[in-house]
Amino acid sequence: PEGVIHKKLLGVALYNVVVLTSFRALRMTSEIKDTTPPNVDFKDKTQQHRQCKKKSCCLLADKVPARYILSALFFIGNMSLVTTRNGFTFAIVVMVNSSSRVTPVNQTASYQLCPTSGSGNTSAQDVQGELEWSESLKGILLGAYAYGYIITQIAGGVLEQKLGGKIVYGTGMLLTAVLNVLGPVASRTSPWAMFAVRFCMGLVSAVLFPTLYGIWGRWAPPTERTKLLAFCYIGLPLGNIVNFPLASYLAAELGWPFIFYIPGCFVAIWLVAWILLAYDSPAKHPRILQEEQKYIEDGIGVKKQQEKRKVPWLKVLTSVPVWALIVGQFSSNWGNYFLVTQLPNYMKNVLVFSIRTNGLLSALPFVMTMVSMLVSSFAADRLIQSGKYPKVWIRRGFVITGFTGMVVCGLVLANLSGCDRVSAVALLCCLKAFNALTTAGFRAVHVEFAPRFSGVTFSLANMAGTLPGIFAPLLVGFMTEHDPTIAAWSKLFYIGAAIQGAGGLFTAVFMRTGVQPWARGNDKAARNDDDKTTKDLVIANEYAGMPSNIEMVSTKL
Repeated sequence: PEGVIHKKLLGVALYNVVVLTSFRALRMTSEIKDTTPPNVDFKDKTQQHRQCKKKSCCLLADKVPARYILSALFFIGNMSLVTTRNGFTFAIVVMVNSSSRVTPVNQTASYQLCPTSGSGNTSAQDVQGELEWSESLKGILLGAYAYGYIITQIAGGVLEQKLGGKIVYGTGMLLTAVLNVLGPVASRTSPWAMFAVRFCMGLVSAVLFPTLYGIWGRWAPPTERTKLLAFCYIGLPLGNIVNFPLASYLAAELGWPFIFYIPGCFVAIWLVAWILLAYDSPAKHPRILQEEQKYIEDGIGVKKQQEKRKVPWLKVLTSVPVWALIVGQFSSNWGNYFLVTQLPNYMKNVLVFSIRTNGLLSALPFVMTMVSMLVSSFAADRLIQSGKYPKVWIRRGFVITGFTGMVVCGLVLANLSGCDRVSAVALLCCLKAFNALTTAGFRAVHVEFAPRFSGVTFSLANMAGTLPGIFAPLLVGFMTEHDPTIAAWSKLFYIGAAIQGAGGLFTAVFMRTGVQPWARGNDKAARNDDDKTTKDLVIANEYAGMPSNIEMVSTKL
């Protein structure tokens, strides 16, 4: 039949097409093999195959450098961390009944509390919280996170080198989010149950920033360190920008327990991306282009075979430049912890803003922080790349400007007369903007003056930087327990200005950016070449070697 003939002809045609296509494919394959140079050895072929595999494995890796993807992960991770750990600083304002707080009867005209006039600024319309906690107890609970945070700082640097930064950072984020979800149950059970939850959150999250510095010690080229670290740090103020308005909305619409629940969802989404895209070093990244890997490793000075790293603890602890960073971290963080833990309290109980307005205005200083941090960090990298000025003086310039601005803003805040809401909020914004300059000042120095032990030195500095998280809330609770006036807050601003002035001066004088002798390892060339460190130029490759394998840090006195 005619239909059968047509089917047979169609089958023959398809068969011929398949045969011709296969023949041409085989011929092209043979031609490619014939064009392979005979002198290319097996090792070169393996490298070519590896290069091809990296280019074709992930389209994103061809367009976005792996170090920028890592920076984006840290950026989002820091933002999620802030919304998780700092939600309590706003929640405590709405979960605690403040209607019975002490009302001063002997206020002077210069130091009076702001009146509750108008629907936009009144807090009387806000629903009072269900818990009865005193100001001193609130100060203890706000500092509970820091009690745990200070204990495991050194452990963070050690765990990062032993287990790898990917595991340590991811696990720390997960446990922090899980503990935060327990907040409502713990707070309703007992204030000390809440203290235990916050304490444990501090324990597990303390490993995060030492781990971040340890990872960047293997990922950040010298001329990009400030920019990459600054982009990671921008997630911190952005987290607060999101946190305070989000917390105020959740408290007003859904209830304060949701301030603890919603951030856990952010962490869960971030954790999936972290598992898929983050790696401990360029050598372990399966999709990084070899061109980028070579650029990073040549800039840092990674050596395939290197001695086991031993931390010379005695030399580290007696190093004046290390103490300069420790003092700088303490002084700068006094302002950070003071505002993070007390800004919603100041906005509600002193400036007397409503919960919704409180959340929006509490975010404004952190907007200024983000802008200032981004601009100053790019400016610092540009100045360093120009080579016109010694790196140490570039860093010192940002340190001096930042701390001087913080002192001036603190003194003006302490001397504000009457109830001047606009000036108070503006000065708080300026104070945070000046504080952000310290990121380009001394916070990037850890990977410059001790790249082999950047996680360890940052752990020491961050331990000192955590102390304000303990003492600032305690001091506020003690001074405002029976005197909740602007006069009491003025004394607090004077204390902060004194701490930041003295700390900034010490940091600017004794800070160094050249690789320290105890951080150079056993490289003879590094020990003999002293001129490069005194000029504070870009770190020489041989001084900045990082091991390709992650090993446990051992103690060497």
